Amino acid sequence: MWDNVRRACGIYTKKRISCLRKNGQEVRNTSEMVYVLAEAFASICSASNCTETFLTHKNRTERIKLRFQTTKHLSYITELTIFELHTALSVIKHTSPGPDDVTYSMLQHLPEHSLLNILYMFNRIWKEYVFPNCWKYAFIIPIPKPDKDPQDPLYYRPIALTSCMCELFERIVNVRL
Repeated sequence: MWDNVRRACGIYTKKRISCLRKNGQEVRNTSEMVYVLAEAFASICSASNCTETFLTHKNRTERIKLRFQTTKHLSYITELTIFELHTALSVIKHTSPGPDDVTYSMLQHLPEHSLLNILYMFNRIWKEYVFPNCWKYAFIIPIPKPDKDPQDPLYYRPIALTSCMCELFERIVNVRL
């Protein structure tokens, strides 16, 4: 009952992973546990878990070169607007920040001239198709699956905390598409 009360009040306890099992052996060293979880997540996402039909389709599709030349007058090709940025900022949910430590609350409290600078950066990304390198990284948080063995690395699901700036840009683009 008290866990439910704490959650309702927004109080979450951080539970550390004390031990994992790999090949019947206990792993307690943090660096080794990170490696064990990374291996487990990679094995779950590997191509060996996909059907032959899907892999054939995937390989065929990935060989097709992307063409970014298109008609410039289409509405989704035009520059992003300050209205779109304000709209995206008004509907975001407050989530944990990614590797850059920028939070949605920070972005929502920026003055207008700073938002215009962000919009300028977003429009350069939109036109030039070049993304900031820091947007390519995320913090991966292992969340234990309920009612499963917490020592088995296969019973964790990875949650990726990406840059809030990247997510804001994605939100604007997704609304257009």
